[in-house]
Amino acid sequence: MEPTFSVVIPTFNRAELLERTVKALLGQMGADLEVIVVDDGSTDSTPARLQGIADPRVRLHRQPNQGLAAARNAGFALARGRYVLFNDDDLVPEPGFLAAHLELHGQLPGVAVVSRTYLPEELGNAPFTRYWRARAEGGVRGKPNGAVLGKGGYWFASLSIGRNLLPNPPFSAFRAYGWEEHELGLRLWAKGVQPRLAVGARAAHLDRVCLEAMVAKLGSMGRMAWEFYGLHPSLEVAFWTGANPLSLAYKRWFYPWAKAQRLLEDRAWESTSVAFGNYSFILEAAYTRGLLEGKP
Repeated sequence: MEPTFSVVIPTFNRAELLERTVKALLGQMGADLEVIVVDDGSTDSTPARLQGIADPRVRLHRQPNQGLAAARNAGFALARGRYVLFNDDDLVPEPGFLAAHLELHGQLPGVAVVSRTYLPEELGNAPFTRYWRARAEGGVRGKPNGAVLGKGGYWFASLSIGRNLLPNPPFSAFRAYGWEEHELGLRLWAKGVQPRLAVGARAAHLDRVCLEAMVAKLGSMGRMAWEFYGLHPSLEVAFWTGANPLSLAYKRWFYPWAKAQRLLEDRAWESTSVAFGNYSFILEAAYTRGLLEGKP
């Protein structure tokens, strides 16, 4: 008999976080599941940790490192459940997580159900952690259960959707980090599949973010914006991503990388009231630099 949920978890060298996430999923009540872990070329103890769990609901697929989109596609190809739940290896679900997903699918057939993720206090309260917590959670704070999140709301870091609603393979191959989720979300939105927030599907995001890592990610997103536009050459995508001459000129003028470099070199401002504004400027400048580097 097919499970209700196929949980697809891509992973790369994060054995300890992965083990915690898988165990939390296996402890869920109210829905049958299989957990498909796609080990995307890990060199750590990932296989041994999973073997130690010894639960027949856990399936491990190993492959050479190919990136997030390829790992998710491989997991989808193995999925047998009625719903596929993509869940990153550092998102640890709370009790009632799967039940909340299933309940919203029952209330709103044909939607994509997005988890309510948050940065837990165990990650600390360093200045950038506080900034990222506010930024990451701000898009859903105060929204009711079932709220439509808009075209940018397909967060495949933790999202479930009817397996029959997804193309095969779901994700387009980008050369680097950035826009894979938005690109698939745009295609789903065009088919009438809306992203809806499941307030009760809470998951702790245990990624210890730092400014340097996010600068690298935003730079990659800037470079990959041109690939997104190449797949969907429309005014909507051009202005959404900034991959057009007008937006690029604006960003280049207002977010010069030279100023961001000066802020990164002397970070005494992090303990002052201007910290959040400077973080936002640096990340926007990093994205702009990526746009300039990736421009065809």
